[in-house]
Amino acid sequence: MTSLPAATPASFTPLKWPDLTKRPQPKPDATISYGDDTLQKVDVWVPAGPGQHPVVLMVHGGCWTTKIADRSLMNWIADDLRKSGVAVWNIEYRGVDRPGGGYPGTFRDAGAAADALRKHATEFHLDTKRIVAVGHSAGGHLALWLAARARIARSSPLYTAQPLKIARAISLGG
Repeated sequence: MTSLPAATPASFTPLKWPDLTKRPQPKPDATISYGDDTLQKVDVWVPAGPGQHPVVLMVHGGCWTTKIADRSLMNWIADDLRKSGVAVWNIEYRGVDRPGGGYPGTFRDAGAAADALRKHATEFHLDTKRIVAVGHSAGGHLALWLAARARIARSSPLYTAQPLKIARAISLGG
Protein backbone atom coordinates (compact mmCIF):
# COMPACT_ATOMS: atom_id res chain seq x y z
CA MET A 1 0.00 0.00 0.00
CA THR A 2 1.35 3.42 -0.89
CA SER A 3 0.92 6.36 1.38
CA LEU A 4 0.21 9.90 0.41
CA PRO A 5 2.90 12.49 1.08
CA ALA A 6 2.33 14.77 4.04
CA ALA A 7 0.72 18.07 3.14
CA THR A 8 2.94 21.12 3.21
CA PRO A 9 1.38 24.30 4.54
CA ALA A 10 0.86 26.85 1.80
CA SER A 11 2.68 30.13 2.08
CA PHE A 12 0.76 33.15 0.89
CA THR A 13 0.01 36.73 1.70
CA PRO A 14 -3.71 37.41 2.13
CA LEU A 15 -5.19 39.76 -0.45
CA LYS A 16 -6.85 42.78 1.11
CA TRP A 17 -9.65 44.83 -0.49
CA PRO A 18 -7.36 47.73 -1.58
CA ASP A 19 -4.93 45.18 -3.08
CA LEU A 20 -7.71 44.00 -5.37
CA THR A 21 -9.27 47.32 -6.29
CA LYS A 22 -5.93 49.01 -7.06
CA ARG A 23 -4.88 46.35 -9.58
CA PRO A 24 -5.13 47.37 -13.25
CA GLN A 25 -8.55 46.35 -14.52
CA PRO A 26 -8.88 44.35 -17.72
CA LYS A 27 -11.46 45.74 -20.14
CA PRO A 28 -14.47 44.07 -21.77
CA ASP A 29 -14.84 43.75 -25.52
CA ALA A 30 -18.13 45.65 -25.56
CA THR A 31 -20.71 47.29 -23.32
CA ILE A 32 -24.39 47.23 -24.25
CA SER A 33 -27.45 48.88 -22.74
CA TYR A 34 -30.61 46.96 -21.93
CA GLY A 35 -32.59 49.95 -20.60
CA ASP A 36 -32.61 53.72 -20.26
CA ASP A 37 -30.95 54.03 -16.83
CA THR A 38 -27.18 54.56 -16.79
CA LEU A 39 -26.83 51.41 -14.67
CA GLN A 40 -28.73 49.17 -17.08
CA LYS A 41 -25.57 47.91 -18.78
CA VAL A 42 -23.86 44.65 -19.62
CA ASP A 43 -20.15 44.18 -20.24
CA VAL A 44 -19.44 41.51 -22.84
CA TRP A 45 -16.22 39.51 -22.75
CA VAL A 46 -15.64 37.43 -25.90
CA PRO A 47 -12.89 34.81 -26.25
CA ALA A 48 -10.58 34.75 -29.24
CA GLY A 49 -11.42 32.26 -31.94
CA PRO A 50 -14.58 31.10 -33.60
CA GLY A 51 -17.84 30.84 -31.65
CA GLN A 52 -20.30 29.47 -30.47
CA HIS A 53 -18.82 30.24 -27.07
CA PRO A 54 -20.20 28.89 -23.80
CA VAL A 55 -21.37 31.76 -21.60
CA VAL A 56 -21.09 32.70 -17.95
CA LEU A 57 -23.83 35.17 -17.04
CA MET A 58 -22.03 37.01 -14.23
CA VAL A 59 -23.86 38.85 -11.43
CA HIS A 60 -21.88 40.94 -8.93
CA GLY A 61 -22.73 41.17 -5.26
CA GLY A 62 -22.76 44.14 -2.92
CA CYS A 63 -25.81 43.80 -0.64
CA TRP A 64 -28.15 44.56 -3.56
CA THR A 65 -26.76 48.12 -3.60
CA THR A 66 -24.76 50.14 -6.09
CA LYS A 67 -22.83 51.98 -3.38
CA ILE A 68 -20.81 48.92 -2.30
CA ALA A 69 -19.99 47.24 -5.62
CA ASP A 70 -20.67 47.26 -9.34
CA ARG A 71 -20.00 44.92 -12.25
CA SER A 72 -16.37 46.08 -12.60
CA LEU A 73 -15.55 44.09 -9.46
CA MET A 74 -15.93 40.97 -11.61
CA ASN A 75 -13.54 42.16 -14.37
CA TRP A 76 -10.61 40.03 -13.24
CA ILE A 77 -12.54 36.77 -13.22
CA ALA A 78 -14.30 37.75 -16.46
CA ASP A 79 -10.91 38.24 -18.11
CA ASP A 80 -9.66 34.87 -16.82
CA LEU A 81 -12.77 33.16 -18.19
CA ARG A 82 -12.38 34.92 -21.55
CA LYS A 83 -8.75 33.71 -21.75
CA SER A 84 -10.04 30.18 -21.05
CA GLY A 85 -12.48 30.26 -23.99
CA VAL A 86 -15.63 31.21 -22.07
CA ALA A 87 -17.66 34.30 -22.94
CA VAL A 88 -18.90 36.44 -20.06
CA TRP A 89 -22.13 38.46 -19.92
CA ASN A 90 -21.40 40.65 -16.87
CA ILE A 91 -24.58 42.45 -15.83
CA GLU A 92 -25.24 45.61 -13.86
CA TYR A 93 -28.52 46.30 -12.10
CA ARG A 94 -30.13 49.06 -10.05
CA GLY A 95 -29.77 48.28 -6.38
CA VAL A 96 -32.05 49.10 -3.48
CA ASP A 97 -30.25 52.44 -3.08
CA ARG A 98 -31.24 53.66 -6.56
CA PRO A 99 -34.53 54.90 -8.03
CA GLY A 100 -36.19 51.93 -9.72
CA GLY A 101 -34.15 49.42 -7.69
CA GLY A 102 -35.36 47.14 -4.92
CA TYR A 103 -38.43 44.99 -5.43
CA PRO A 104 -39.41 44.43 -8.16
CA GLY A 105 -36.95 46.69 -10.06
CA THR A 106 -33.69 44.93 -9.18
CA PHE A 107 -35.18 41.61 -10.29
CA ARG A 108 -36.61 43.10 -13.46
CA ASP A 109 -33.21 44.60 -14.27
CA ALA A 110 -31.47 41.25 -13.79
CA GLY A 111 -34.09 39.55 -15.96
CA ALA A 112 -33.90 42.17 -18.72
CA ALA A 113 -30.09 42.00 -18.71
CA ALA A 114 -30.24 38.21 -19.01
CA ASP A 115 -32.84 38.31 -21.78
CA ALA A 116 -30.71 40.80 -23.73
CA LEU A 117 -28.14 38.02 -24.12
CA ARG A 118 -30.47 36.20 -26.51
CA LYS A 119 -30.85 39.37 -28.61
CA HIS A 120 -27.06 39.80 -28.94
CA ALA A 121 -26.03 36.12 -29.12
CA THR A 122 -25.35 36.07 -32.87
CA GLU A 123 -23.39 39.33 -32.78
CA PHE A 124 -21.00 38.01 -30.10
CA HIS A 125 -21.03 34.30 -31.13
CA LEU A 126 -22.64 33.16 -27.87
CA ASP A 127 -24.07 29.67 -27.42
CA THR A 128 -27.48 30.17 -25.81
CA LYS A 129 -27.68 26.44 -25.03
CA ARG A 130 -24.59 26.62 -22.79
CA ILE A 131 -25.27 29.37 -20.24
CA VAL A 132 -24.29 29.18 -16.59
CA ALA A 133 -25.31 31.99 -14.23
CA VAL A 134 -22.63 32.76 -11.62
CA GLY A 135 -23.12 35.30 -8.87
CA HIS A 136 -21.36 36.40 -5.72
CA SER A 137 -23.26 37.24 -2.53
CA ALA A 138 -26.37 39.23 -3.55
CA GLY A 139 -25.43 38.31 -7.11
CA GLY A 140 -25.55 34.64 -6.12
CA HIS A 141 -29.12 35.14 -5.00
CA LEU A 142 -29.97 36.84 -8.30
CA ALA A 143 -28.15 34.15 -10.35
CA LEU A 144 -30.24 31.42 -8.72
CA TRP A 145 -33.39 33.47 -9.27
CA LEU A 146 -32.51 33.96 -12.95
CA ALA A 147 -32.13 30.22 -13.43
CA ALA A 148 -35.58 29.61 -11.91
CA ARG A 149 -37.51 32.37 -13.75
CA ALA A 150 -39.35 29.95 -16.03
CA ARG A 151 -41.20 28.68 -12.94
CA ILE A 152 -42.59 32.06 -11.86
CA ALA A 153 -46.38 32.21 -11.76
CA ARG A 154 -48.15 34.35 -14.36
CA SER A 155 -49.72 36.33 -11.53
CA SER A 156 -46.30 37.54 -10.28
CA PRO A 157 -45.05 41.05 -11.16
CA LEU A 158 -41.79 39.27 -12.09
CA TYR A 159 -43.37 36.95 -14.66
CA THR A 160 -41.83 36.92 -18.15
CA ALA A 161 -43.36 34.81 -20.92
CA GLN A 162 -40.11 33.41 -22.35
CA PRO A 163 -37.15 34.09 -20.05
CA LEU A 164 -33.64 33.17 -21.16
CA LYS A 165 -33.01 29.51 -20.41
CA ILE A 166 -30.05 29.06 -18.08
CA ALA A 167 -28.57 25.56 -17.91
CA ARG A 168 -26.95 25.87 -14.47
CA ALA A 169 -26.46 28.39 -11.67
CA ILE A 170 -23.65 28.80 -9.16
CA SER A 171 -23.94 30.94 -6.05
CA LEU A 172 -20.63 32.09 -4.61
CA GLY A 173 -21.77 32.86 -1.08
CA GLY A 174 -25.28 34.10 -1.94
